[in-house]
Order: sequence, then C-alpha cells, then structure tokens
Amino acid sequence: MNDFDALLKRSFAEAHEPADDGFSVNVGRGVARSEAALKVRNTTYAVGMAAAGATILYGAYGLVGIFGQEILATAGLEVARAHSAISSAPTFSVQGMMQTLGAGLSQGLLVLGALAGGAVVYRQVQE
Repeated sequence: MNDFDALLKRSFAEAHEPADDGFSVNVGRGVARSEAALKVRNTTYAVGMAAAGATILYGAYGLVGIFGQEILATAGLEVARAHSAISSAPTFSVQGMMQTLGAGLSQGLLVLGALAGGAVVYRQVQE
C-alpha cells in the first residue's frame, strides 16, 4: 500500500461508506432480476428442445412404421452378403472390388455427413 492510499483511508475513516447510498442494494436487485430472467430463458430453451426432440421422434416413428420392414429386409440381405463374402475363398477382380467400394462408399459418406452435421449442431448449441 502506498502513502496516498493510506492517506485516503485515514481521511475517510470516520465517513460511513460515502459512495454507497443504496447502490449495493440496487445492484443486488438488478442481479437478482437478471438471474431470474436467465432461469426462465433456460427453462424455456429446455422445454423447446424437449418438444423438438419429441416431434423428431414422432416423425421417425412414422417413417420406421412405413419403411421398417423394407429396411430390415435390406439389412438382412446385406448381412447375408457380408457372411458369404467372409466365408468364401478370397478372389481378386478389379470389377468386384470397384462394386464393393461403390456399395460401401455411399453408406460411409452418409454416416460421415451425419456425424459432421451433429458436430455442427452441437457447436451451435454450445455457443
């Protein structure tokens, strides 16, 4: 503490917080209002996100009801193809390899796009 600070404290030693005059009370009320508004906004945000999630799940349920059997049949055929490819002796042909890459590439790109979209949404929500 330098000499000026000590002089200042001695000069106002008997004064009862001259700069306050209700300032702390007003600031406290302002902060309380701000925190209450923040709680309401966060609750509204959570309810909105829950409603959006429920809507998405309801839409997905409708799509699964329509396309579910076809998706399961296609998945079964793909599992059978994978099993036959694993259990058969390896053969090398450029045409067969290109067909395999072409079949798996679209699914891989779809998964990669979904992951990238999820990362973008997560980052936007965090900001």
